[in-house]
Amino acid sequence: MHISILPYSYHSVWVLYPKGGEEVMNKYETLFIINPNVEEAGVKDIVDKFSDIINSDGKVESSEVKGKKKLAYEVKKNEEGIYALINFEANPSLIKELERVFRITDDVIKFIVVRKDEK
Repeated sequence: MHISILPYSYHSVWVLYPKGGEEVMNKYETLFIINPNVEEAGVKDIVDKFSDIINSDGKVESSEVKGKKKLAYEVKKNEEGIYALINFEANPSLIKELERVFRITDDVIKFIVVRKDEK
């Protein structure tokens, strides 16, 4: 690994690059809740849509639809939601785009993306 100092306005920015200059792939998981009124085929389409986004600059390790569950509190006038979980490996730059698409997808009522610590 080598460290580069890049000029940035009046400040210096430290950037870590692995050997060879390739980007670092981190492990993440995302849990999102889909509107309970979406049919089974629609749920599969939504999960596939996010898997495709992740595969564009990363790799999906596993995806699972947990099913319909009662929410702890009402979210967007829904008391239930369909939970979906995706474990994946991706470049950090992908997360911003993934979250943007979660926000503009009407059938996703809640989401979270978490980086997994490597032990």
